[in-house]
Amino acid sequence: MEEEQRRREDEKRRKEEERRQEEEKRKEEQKRLEEEKRRREEEKRMEEERRREKEEEERRRARAQEAAKRDADERKKQEEEEKKRVEEERRKRDEERRAQEQERKRQEEERKRRQQEEEAAAARKREEAARQQKQQQQQQQQQQQQPNNAKLDIHNKLTALLRGLEERKAGRQPQATEHRKSAALTTFKSMYPFTARTDEELSFEEGDLIEVDESVERDPGWLYGSRQGKMGWFPESYVEKQSKPDAAPVPPKASLKPQLSNSISSKPGETSAFTPTLTPSSASSETSQVVGNMQAQALCSWTAKTDNHLNFSKDDVITVLEQQDSWWLGKLNGMQGWFPKSYVSVLTAADTHADVSDGADGSDGSQQQEYVALYTYESPEPGDLTFNEGDAILVTEREGEWWKGCIGERYGLFPFNYVKPKEADTSSLSGKSGMNKKPEIAQVTKAYSASGAEQLTLAPGQLILILSRNRTGWWLGELQARGKRRQKGWFPASHVKMLGSNSGKSTPAPAVVCQVIAMYDYTAANKDELSFSASQLINVLDKNDPDWWKGEINGVTGLFPTNYVKMTTAESDPSQQWCADLTSLDTLTPQERKRQGYIHELIETEQKYVEDLQLVLEVFHKPMSESGRLTEQEMGMIFVNWRELITCNNKFLKALRVRKKTGGDNMPVQMIGDILAAELAHMQAYIRFCSCQLNGAALLQIKCDQEPDFKDFLKKIATDYRCKGMPLSSFLLKPMQRITRYPLHIKNILESTPDSHTDHMHLRESLEKAEELCSQVNEGVREKENSDRLEWIQNHVQCEVQLENLVFNSLTNCLGPRKLLHSGKLYKTKSSKELYAFLFTDFLLLTHTTKQFSSSGADKLFSPKSNTQFKMYKTPVFLNEVLVKMPSDPSSDEPVFHISHIDRVYTLKTENINERTAWVQKIKAASEKFIETEKKRRERTYQARSVKATGIGRLLVTILEATELKSSKPNGKSNPYCEVTMGAQCYTSRTLNETVNPKWNFNCQFHIKDVYQDVLCITIFEREQFSPDDFLGRTEVPVATIKKELESKGPTTRRLLLHEVPTGEVWVRLDLQLFDHKAHK
Repeated sequence: MEEEQRRREDEKRRKEEERRQEEEKRKEEQKRLEEEKRRREEEKRMEEERRREKEEEERRRARAQEAAKRDADERKKQEEEEKKRVEEERRKRDEERRAQEQERKRQEEERKRRQQEEEAAAARKREEAARQQKQQQQQQQQQQQQPNNAKLDIHNKLTALLRGLEERKAGRQPQATEHRKSAALTTFKSMYPFTARTDEELSFEEGDLIEVDESVERDPGWLYGSRQGKMGWFPESYVEKQSKPDAAPVPPKASLKPQLSNSISSKPGETSAFTPTLTPSSASSETSQVVGNMQAQALCSWTAKTDNHLNFSKDDVITVLEQQDSWWLGKLNGMQGWFPKSYVSVLTAADTHADVSDGADGSDGSQQQEYVALYTYESPEPGDLTFNEGDAILVTEREGEWWKGCIGERYGLFPFNYVKPKEADTSSLSGKSGMNKKPEIAQVTKAYSASGAEQLTLAPGQLILILSRNRTGWWLGELQARGKRRQKGWFPASHVKMLGSNSGKSTPAPAVVCQVIAMYDYTAANKDELSFSASQLINVLDKNDPDWWKGEINGVTGLFPTNYVKMTTAESDPSQQWCADLTSLDTLTPQERKRQGYIHELIETEQKYVEDLQLVLEVFHKPMSESGRLTEQEMGMIFVNWRELITCNNKFLKALRVRKKTGGDNMPVQMIGDILAAELAHMQAYIRFCSCQLNGAALLQIKCDQEPDFKDFLKKIATDYRCKGMPLSSFLLKPMQRITRYPLHIKNILESTPDSHTDHMHLRESLEKAEELCSQVNEGVREKENSDRLEWIQNHVQCEVQLENLVFNSLTNCLGPRKLLHSGKLYKTKSSKELYAFLFTDFLLLTHTTKQFSSSGADKLFSPKSNTQFKMYKTPVFLNEVLVKMPSDPSSDEPVFHISHIDRVYTLKTENINERTAWVQKIKAASEKFIETEKKRRERTYQARSVKATGIGRLLVTILEATELKSSKPNGKSNPYCEVTMGAQCYTSRTLNETVNPKWNFNCQFHIKDVYQDVLCITIFEREQFSPDDFLGRTEVPVATIKKELESKGPTTRRLLLHEVPTGEVWVRLDLQLFDHKAHK
């Protein structure tokens, strides 16, 4: 009977168990269906978001296309206006030329009229002479008895008189007058346009007149000449010689002789292509004319080619003494000489007065200037002027950031920061050297101090014109120092290097900006980089980029990373760079000025760095993604989490700007350390990027080596002027370089901050966090295996919907970078279900396979070839909430252990006893470290609040609520808490779950030390579990502002707008209580 009853009870229990299992299955099925429904709804929502993003992207592209079209139309309109302007100028020049031609014809007619009058006068004189001769013959008949000698005398006089009249009629000069040789300068007219291919050649258009010296030694078929101040070679077949009209005979002018004897000192028989000579016997009113007080202004510089030429610079005003065809004689600063008239424009009386009073240019042509291209510029836009590095560009209009210019016949727009002014022609320094002799220019590579008055003192980068060489190793030269008197002297040849030249002109070396000292050895990774050793001195030529500077060592130039060098003492004081208001500077101590300079440097370099991050997306990422040359996975390997870096540093930069704006543009920043400490703690994105960057760089190099088309594609997109010639690989190194520079910036600020300053403690904390971040990044790079495994887990584990944003390879909430401590198979004790567990520094993750897993072959755990996918079995178990227990029976051989987590116990089994021991020990150690770290963090907060504070008053603060917070979660909800600080005093509110309008009603009080330095800072965070708490906004109120507002009102409630975020505000109640009236002193 009892047995039957037990059987019935067993049957009943079995049915109950089956019913319970069925109920569990039904619930699980219902839960699965609900999850499936939520998943479909989420997918539908995500699809809708993607659709909206796509539509928005299409609208942005359409707007960009419209803007590009408008820009093209505007450029086309500007080009048409420019063409009209050029045509108008050409028409004016033609009218002036016609007026000059008419004037010349009028002068020719006047000359012919005077000649006819002279001929008529000569005829009258001949008639008078005939009458006199007839009278004399009659007298001879009457006086036949006079001597024969008298007859001969009269006949000779008459003959001489007639011969003189005939000579004057023919315009011949007395045979005793000395003639000088005419110039060997011939005018040629171009029949076709010619564009120079090198700096030695001369460009011209059809119909241009070119002055040629045919006496110059030349290759067959080539001529050397000048046009509009430019000289060079050109093909003889492109031009034809112009015949010179015969000079009209005019009697010589006596007043001309003294001037010619003083101004022309050429030796007999000496000729030059650009030496005008004037023969008094052949001069006419058309080709030679003595002028009075006429003045002309130089359109551009002219360098003397012989002793009797006149040197002048652009805009110099020259007194013209004589005019002859293409050459004029002038006087400037007490010196006389000849010069081409095409280099000057004649000044009227009004122009002369304007030059004296206003210094205005004498001609529109003076606005044109030659520039040299610093970089290659390529553009698909019509109307742009493309060029290569080193090309010479004639700039015609400088307006804004886009200038207009031309190269030969090509004309268009180009960015102004791609060019620099062309240096002056150093061939003018060669004195009496001939036109074909190229001056020798050397650049100083080592400093040298003169030991005597006859020697030169040299500094690296200076240029020297070599005058003489000596076999002993000492050379004679002239130092080409700007703004100084040029010195001549001897110097050691070993301290200079010769500069090559293709056109008789040397290219001056770029000016040295400053000098730096190498702290470490550096080996160039690319051709455009510079290698150096520790302690080596580097001349910096360009420091526009905060991370890569251009430098020079012993004549070798290239780029180098700035975090490998340090400034010399003379260059390291930024005390006057942050403020242009000298009055504000004078009120600060030298130490505070230096501190503000370093703060300004940090903000400026951060701004430039954020711009570079954004530039990579626009210039490299977008074209590479749209080209289809790389898969999505390859793009992810190269750029990793680049957008997260931009988000991270944008938030940091906004915080710095808000702090700067709170104090005023030209006012000193009182506190900066608290922002640095807070923001550096949220830069976990750099750990993942830097640990994966090596793989990305290797992939990029392999693609470039294996696919030449891809390499050419990268070079083409890198020609964007904003890149300044730097390739993608250089930009990908910037995040690592920026991270290593944060400790240096903070050290500089800290060294200039007194120990008593309220910011000193925050700066020390921020320095610790910056150095900790660097060590974490370096550790992540060194522990590449751990990083690769975390990335593998990221790609092979499917997280639950609420944990989709979990990033394994990142910072934990308070334990630094996440590490994988242990992994392997575990089994549930009751059902023997196979699980795969991953133990991290902050949580334990239990998963199960969605695809059969084998321990060998391509599916081996953490193998790159593995196709195994895991699904999260349970929500991750945080190690600060667990307790690990061994089985109650220690003698049991079964490898079982228990994990207690809040209200749930997991009983798990391993494959053997040793594996169980390993799991238990590792979980216990990780849990104890987690709990100890949290305990230390709480103790630090309590210590800062429990220190007995003394001050001049207190501020009572009540954080009432916040509204319209912007959550980063997909569901739009948030778990916010508030942190209120004033210096080292800090209070934290409780966390409210699932809301964006939290109501805290949280009270705290702060001790006031200095009314004019203390600042109340309110920061709202979102509590995170797997990463550092997310930032939801910040606002700051100086205590001085609170005092001013509450002086007559008493306690008040204020609404403060949250900064650095799109939306959000916080309501606070403030009550300032001062103990005495010393606050304002």
